[in-house]
Amino acid sequence: MAGRVDVAILGAGNGGIAAAADLGLRGFTCALCNRSPERLEPFIQLGGVETTGATGDAFVPAARITPDLSEAVAGAEIVMLTVPASGQEFYARALAPMVKPEQLIVLNASNTGSALHVARLLVEGGAPPVAIVELNSLTYICRMVSPTKINISGRAKTTRAAVLPTAAREDAFARFRRLYPQAELMENVLATSLTNLNAVLHPPGMLMNAGWIEHTAGNFFYYYEGTTPAVARAIEAVDAERMSVATAYGIASPSFLDFFYRAGYTSERAWAARSIFEAVKDSTPNRYIKAQANLEGRYIKEDVAFGLVPMRAFAEPAEVATPSINAFIHLASIATGVDYMETGLTTRRLGLEGATRTDVERLVRVGPWGVRR
Repeated sequence: MAGRVDVAILGAGNGGIAAAADLGLRGFTCALCNRSPERLEPFIQLGGVETTGATGDAFVPAARITPDLSEAVAGAEIVMLTVPASGQEFYARALAPMVKPEQLIVLNASNTGSALHVARLLVEGGAPPVAIVELNSLTYICRMVSPTKINISGRAKTTRAAVLPTAAREDAFARFRRLYPQAELMENVLATSLTNLNAVLHPPGMLMNAGWIEHTAGNFFYYYEGTTPAVARAIEAVDAERMSVATAYGIASPSFLDFFYRAGYTSERAWAARSIFEAVKDSTPNRYIKAQANLEGRYIKEDVAFGLVPMRAFAEPAEVATPSINAFIHLASIATGVDYMETGLTTRRLGLEGATRTDVERLVRVGPWGVRR
C-alpha cells in the first residue's frame, strides 16, 4: 500500500520536475508520475530530481516515482497536473475511477477553460464531485538542462487561482495556498481562464516570426529578438480583446503588461513606459530562451488550440467581437495544416453549445455537477 504524500505530480515535463524540486526543497512529500515509463527511468535510477538556478544546486528525493497512476495518487492530499492542456484529457479520464472526493485537483499550467474541461471529463467517467483549482499560468519559468536536472530561472511572484465549484473555494484555496503562498484567489475559473497570457503572447510571436523559425530551426532568442514593435502591437490587440471578454462577464482582468510586471517578469522601467515591446525586452527570466524549432510546438498547438479557441468560445455567448483572436486561429490553421476550430477546445468540448452569458456564469460557479440546461 502506497503511503501518504502531500502532492502527486502528474507529468514529468519541465513544469512537473520544477514542482517536484521546488516543493520537495520546501518540505513537501511528492510522488512523481508520467504515463511514459522511459521518461521516468533516469529519475528512478537517481531516486529523485536535480535542480539548479533560482533554487540553487540541489538533489531532491521523491517519495515515489512511478508510471502507475493509481500508485501515484493513492494517499495524496493534492493531485497536481503539470501536463500540457492536450494531455489533461488523458489524465482526467484515467483519474475518474480512482479520485476521492476529499482529494484536491490542481491544474498547474492550465489554459483557457481547463477546469471546466477536466470537470466535464471527470463527470463523464463517473467521478464524485471534487474541488479543482485552476491557475492562470505555470508557477515556474524553467527548462530541463539534462535528463535529470531542471533549471528554474524564476518563480512567478504572483499567480491567480480559482476553484470549481465556487462553493468549495475557501477550503480548497487554503489547502492549495500552503504550496504557493503567493497565489491570489479569484472569484471563479472564468477569471483565471481569461488571464491566460500565454495565449496572448505566443501565437502572435510564433506566426509573425514563422519564416525566421523555419529558416533557423528556432536558433534565436524568442522573446528578446522575436518580439519586435510590430509583434508587440499584435500582442496588444489580442490582449485588448481578451480584456473585453472578461469585462463582458463583469471580471476586472489586468492587462498583459500589468500582470507581466506583477509576476516579476519585467522591469519597473518597462512597465512605467506602458510598452509591451519594452516589457518583453526587459524580461530577464525569458532573456535567453530560444524559439521553438518549428510550428509544431506548444506555443501553437497548446496556446491556439487550448488558449485562443476557448477564449473565442467564451466570447460568443457574451457577444464580444474578437477579430484579432479569430485571425490568429485562422493563420495558425493555415500555417500548420491543422483546423484548430475543429481540434481545439471548442464550444462543444466545453459544454457551451447554445449557452447564453447567464449559462456560462452559472457553469463557472457550480461546474458540470450542478448544471441543468
